[in-house]
Amino acid sequence: TPNQLYAYFVERCQKLLAIVLCFSPIGDAWRARIRQFPSLVNCCTIDWYTEWPADALVAVAERFLGQVEMEEQVRASCVEMCSVFHSQTTELAVEFKNSLKRIYYATPTSFLELIQTFKTLLGGKRKQVTDLKDKYEKGLDKILTTEQSVEGMKVELINLQ
Repeated sequence: TPNQLYAYFVERCQKLLAIVLCFSPIGDAWRARIRQFPSLVNCCTIDWYTEWPADALVAVAERFLGQVEMEEQVRASCVEMCSVFHSQTTELAVEFKNSLKRIYYATPTSFLELIQTFKTLLGGKRKQVTDLKDKYEKGLDKILTTEQSVEGMKVELINLQ
């Protein structure tokens, strides 16, 4: 019957359904959710994920910076730089907590934002350099054409005298 089928469906869902909720512990939103829904703490398994290992940072940076046009040696240096920045930020966050009693989180999202910011700044600086180069090349072309025009006018003046 339909009722038996529905009861079987509900029973299977209760046995097999697993839900994963991901929350950031940063800010007031986390505290507000915990206060509003205390069963999030009482009836759930909480896995606190700590910092990424260095090889994971390198792998993620290589993947995201692999799309950027640059020499391999420069890319390797940029990957290492991003990894070191994030690792040192995590270390400094511990010192910050110990000295000022304030918590700063260096999360995987902040690492991805670091890489995205680097890519954005690199693209902006490359465009700026390209624009300046084009401006100087156009200026040089104008100087050369003006020089040729002046030479032509000198010849005409000499011929007229």
